Order: sequence, then structure tokens, then C-alpha cells
Amino acid sequence: MKPKRIRLTIDSRLDHLARINRAVKELASLVPLSDAEAFQIELCAVEAVTNSIKHAYGNETAHRVEVAFALYPDRLTLEVCDTGRPMDQTLFEQKVALSLEIDPRNRSHISETGRGLPIIREIMDSVAYRSEKGKNTLVMTKKMGAK
Repeated sequence: MKPKRIRLTIDSRLDHLARINRAVKELASLVPLSDAEAFQIELCAVEAVTNSIKHAYGNETAHRVEVAFALYPDRLTLEVCDTGRPMDQTLFEQKVALSLEIDPRNRSHISETGRGLPIIREIMDSVAYRSEKGKNTLVMTKKMGAK
């Protein structure tokens, strides 16, 4: 069975994140996900697009960020693509290893950055990154009904 596909393209502006959030919310309403799972997928999409805007493009506007959704019978796949500065694969591996544990007694050491990829890794069933021919792609997959 062919997957159902949707592709969105936005300008690299943080104020366009709401469009991605609405699109993911609408898509999630069409598949058998709990409200919590739908919210988590929205969070992952917004985190990934934010990373493209902030890190690949250095917050510069007038660049394209593409988000492609593919709905299969057993899974949902999101791809976030940009043509900005690629992420160092070593950095990708290190960010994955960061802990999401927070000591509430030591608030001064809570970082406001660097949690996006660990959050995505925690929520999604698989996450991969590649940079080929000037195009960077983060691929996130969530299995339907996965716990």
C-alpha cells in the first residue's frame, strides 16, 4: 500500500512554526494516536524545524524548511529538510547521549538549549540524520500503537 504524503514548505522564520504545529495536529487527528501521542509528535516536528531555523540557518530568514509527512498503515514518518549548515554527525551522536534528567534543586544548571534531539529520540521510535548534496534531512518515525 502506498503511503499518504503531505509536504509543507515554510520560510525559515520562527513565527512560522505555528503553521507546522497546526498541520501536524490536523494530520495526527487522522490516525489512531492518543492525544498525548499526537502532542508528542507535534513537539518533535516543532523541535526539528526550530533546529533547522536556529542552527542550520543561524536564524536567517528567506531560506526554505521542508516538512514531509508520510502515513503508512503501521507508522508515521516525518522528514525535516533544509539546505543550511549541516550538523556534525559527532554532535548528533553527543546530543542523543545527553540526559533529560533535571535536578529541581539545582535550577542554575538547567540548560535552555540542547534538549531538542534527546526529546525527539525519547518520543520517536527511530531518528536518523543525513546530509547529502547540500540537503540536510532529519527522519523521525513513530509506529502506530507503539508504547
